[in-house]
Amino acid sequence: MIIRMSKVEIAGPRDLLLPALETIEQLGVLQIDASLREPAHEGAAHGIRPLALDGRTLAERLFLEDLKIKVERLLELLPEVEARESYLSPSRAISSVAALVAKHLEAAEAQARRRDALQAELAGLDRYLVFLSTVESLAPHEAERAGLEYIGVEVRDPAALEQLTRVAGSVLLGAEVRTARAADGSWFGLLTTEKELAEKLKEGLRGNHIPEVALPDYLAGLPLSGKLDAARARHDKLAAELSAIDAEARALAVAWRGMYANVLGWLRHRLTLLRTSASVYETDRCFVLFGWMPAAGVGALRRALVERHGDAMVVEEKEILQQELEDVPVTLRNPPYFRPFELLVRLLPTPRYTSIDPTPFIGIFFPLFFGMILGDVGYGLLLLLAAAAVVLFAKQRRTLRQAGQILLVSSLYTIVFGVVYGEFFGDLGERLFGFEPPWLDRRTAILPMLYFALAVGAVHVMLGLALGLASSLKGHRRREAAARLLTMLAMLCIAGVLASYFAPVAELMRKPLLMALLVIAPVLLLAGGLLAPFELLRHVGNIVSYARIMAVGLASVLLAYVANRMAGAAGSVWVGVFVAVLLHAFNIVLGVFAPTIHALRLHYVEFFSKFVETGGPRYQPLGKAD
Repeated sequence: MIIRMSKVEIAGPRDLLLPALETIEQLGVLQIDASLREPAHEGAAHGIRPLALDGRTLAERLFLEDLKIKVERLLELLPEVEARESYLSPSRAISSVAALVAKHLEAAEAQARRRDALQAELAGLDRYLVFLSTVESLAPHEAERAGLEYIGVEVRDPAALEQLTRVAGSVLLGAEVRTARAADGSWFGLLTTEKELAEKLKEGLRGNHIPEVALPDYLAGLPLSGKLDAARARHDKLAAELSAIDAEARALAVAWRGMYANVLGWLRHRLTLLRTSASVYETDRCFVLFGWMPAAGVGALRRALVERHGDAMVVEEKEILQQELEDVPVTLRNPPYFRPFELLVRLLPTPRYTSIDPTPFIGIFFPLFFGMILGDVGYGLLLLLAAAAVVLFAKQRRTLRQAGQILLVSSLYTIVFGVVYGEFFGDLGERLFGFEPPWLDRRTAILPMLYFALAVGAVHVMLGLALGLASSLKGHRRREAAARLLTMLAMLCIAGVLASYFAPVAELMRKPLLMALLVIAPVLLLAGGLLAPFELLRHVGNIVSYARIMAVGLASVLLAYVANRMAGAAGSVWVGVFVAVLLHAFNIVLGVFAPTIHALRLHYVEFFSKFVETGGPRYQPLGKAD
């Protein structure tokens, strides 16, 4: 249900503003709303004006905002470690913390810059090592002593190897080209030529967009084997420096991370109070703030403020004006059985305050539709075990736990309808245990199942229209309420006419129902406008769409039946068991997603559209996370 809200006005001495806000934040019941102030002319008459922050408060806010940025930046730079809990009181040591964080932040940023530089150089050095290790085997023996020079190139496309040879041959006939594939899959080429001709060959390579591998300056002048040894030594040195920097950062985090996390929590808390002051008003001596809260908690808030801050604190409930109804924040509270189904309601925009909470209805009909579609004792038992495991092991994860609770209820309905249909992994129960359908077999009773699904759909849609009628009356929209009432009467007449063709007893009611429909139609046009007949046809189409309950359920049982038949025709017991398990597992996966999707669609499109008005703001009290 949607909790009844109250609009409250809180007033007290100006010097008690921040202590009062801290009390309100601790209780977590009031959503402060500056737009609830009195009209400008009335506020001026009472001396109410927006709160003007004094210089001290403004300076404190700017100081804390800057400090918060520094602490957040420092915590981003420090590695995640298991730091000891800090018992420091930030409010008493905030000046010392501000001086300390500047030093620690400077050290952490210097470490981060050095780490980035080392990692960048190591990444490039790793590439050089790949290149040098690859081309070392390509270099001709004693080539350097013979006055020859090496030119290394990287060939990204194997098809370009032929182009490399062609370019080397066309630029310099005496160039020797050798290629090899590195361990990472890239290709490298080594061109050997006389030193005085090397520059000409390099210009030819650049002209043909073949990149030369340019080694660092500290490797210049060394023989090829010496280059590889020097690069490895440099790599080891950089890796050792990087490890030392990481050790320093970890030591800094172990010593200080806990304290700064504590300080950041206090800063966020304090800044929340200071920012909230912008939504507060004042008179010459008092502060005044307005907000929303559950009506049942107004008395407790009043007592808490008076007990902590004295009788000067005043909490008064104000009348909610008609034009404010759309701005009233909405929060839902349902009995424990229905509470998990709020998860499915939260997938849609929040309903308005004047609307109706759809949670109890989705809590009743969603598992009903799920069970009607899947309807298998064996599948239901497996889903029951899976849902129980999710609920048991996901106690700290609210969304996952609620999903498990919904699946738990839905699996119970699946077992119940499985008994009604006489299905246990399809017809496996009948073949092994003689578990026969007590009333109907879904594989053959297609029309009865269709009529049953349409009957359930008619009840569901009519209930939605009835709730829409109640919502219209609640919002004092009389013409809309009349149109919905006439629509319901017209649909009852249509249902009676259709039933007269199947029940001979009802044939006598056909003409009176048609006459009533003829009378209702023009009145419906007057009340609902020209689109009213189309709305009526849309509602009838909504009922027809409930045939998907029969269709999807029939597909599920037929797939289970095929799985059992294929297992029996496999010719081998083990192969048959494997095939049956595989197909049934696939069917269970479909049996979870298909009923969920179609049951939600029937609620969101066919049912909620009749009475749920979305667009209400969520209730977000001070001190509670969103």
